[in-house]
Amino acid sequence: MARYGDILLVTLNENNELDGDALKHVERVAAEAAATAAASKLDASAFADYVAQAQGRGVTVAAENRTASLDAVTEFNADPTGAVDSTAAINSAIQQAAEAGGGTVHLPAGNYKVSYPFIELLGGVHLQGAGRESTVIFADTTTPAPVKTAVIHTGNYDEPRRGTSNILMGVSDLFIKSVNARREHTNDIPANVGGIVFHTELGANPPEPDCAHRIENVVIWDMAYGIALFGLDDQACQVRNVRVRRTHEFGVCVGKPLDHPRAKVDGKRETGAGDNILDAVDVSGANISGGGFAGIECYTTNTTFTACKSWYNRRSSSGVEGTAGSIWDTKGAKAEHPHAAIKNGAGFYVHGGRNIFTGCTAQENGGHGFAIVGTANQLIGCRSASSSWWDASGKAPNSAADFFVANWAWGTVMHGNIAQSEYGEKTGAKYGFFFESWGHDIIARGNAAIAQPAALKAGSMGKNVIIEVNQETVKGA
Repeated sequence: MARYGDILLVTLNENNELDGDALKHVERVAAEAAATAAASKLDASAFADYVAQAQGRGVTVAAENRTASLDAVTEFNADPTGAVDSTAAINSAIQQAAEAGGGTVHLPAGNYKVSYPFIELLGGVHLQGAGRESTVIFADTTTPAPVKTAVIHTGNYDEPRRGTSNILMGVSDLFIKSVNARREHTNDIPANVGGIVFHTELGANPPEPDCAHRIENVVIWDMAYGIALFGLDDQACQVRNVRVRRTHEFGVCVGKPLDHPRAKVDGKRETGAGDNILDAVDVSGANISGGGFAGIECYTTNTTFTACKSWYNRRSSSGVEGTAGSIWDTKGAKAEHPHAAIKNGAGFYVHGGRNIFTGCTAQENGGHGFAIVGTANQLIGCRSASSSWWDASGKAPNSAADFFVANWAWGTVMHGNIAQSEYGEKTGAKYGFFFESWGHDIIARGNAAIAQPAALKAGSMGKNVIIEVNQETVKGA
């Protein structure tokens, strides 16, 4: 060893190993570092004493400086066998974590029965299972929920929870389903209990404007709906690696639907849940109630969808063009939502604007693959296959479009998308690409259609339109 001022140089011997004083020095430094790390955390009582002493000296100490890592089973007696209801135990763990300034509540491998009021996430708390193959939360709805809600929720479906602490909540690595913990489907789907709903507001002048929640590595089966992001401040959220299977209503919805109780507040449209990211979200078997839902519904703005898939969603209405109430009807009876009919059984229904869909897939849906109504959306490298699929459409193939673009959808950009009837033109969509008459400011280049009765249908278009499908080009006025 050699010292140069404050620097101690440790060298290796001829065998490239430490020995002698050099080895002793490194061992001593490592032992001191380990001792410092072990002593770096105060226990709860010591921390409380520290806070009291500091406050006595006139020093402000925030309780948020500590975070928790809690085990809902070993510390709060949640039952991993599923025999005893674990709702109160899990909520107690979440409450304690929130009071400690946030943290993680762990649900070890096991099966957990919950019932109304179900699991309420609180600010700064992440609920983490041991893996979506290992941790199952199942809803006991023997006593019906009095409000529309979800197994894991902030606020409920209809009403938000308000407060500046409603940030940085999360759910990961678990499986949510109804009735029991068995890996099999049930027809006993609750009418008003979904998988996860975030419906939060921060109030006036919050210290942070975006809630920034996350949902990762979650499976949801057999619920009223899968995931709903609704709150005004449920922004900068990330939803990744999610599978939603068999829902009465939509699989995933971002932004409030137009028939939501808070779709208008004081006469103004309130969408909520803008500026989010959805990545590898997979939805199938939505709309089994026949209520007119799509697999993935987007009513918000500035949200990015990457590698998402929506397939085998059921249609419950006519596919005859020109028929009132059919999936081609853009002048429906509901003045606030004249396009409501076209989302029935669709893979993606996009009513919001300025969203981006990259590498997304709609496959074997009963209705349209992508139904685009909102303005200035981008679809890049997406695929829509076999829309109006036989048993998902009520045995009515050739009655939908793989890509349906309404004339409200000005500013749409579509590049490099593919429509295909995978098993021949009699088995899938009627049109690869359908553009409603008098759309304007639409740029669609380099798109392809394979094995449809008609690759493209576009009526008389307005200004600034160029649409390319295969070798066919349509330009506007």
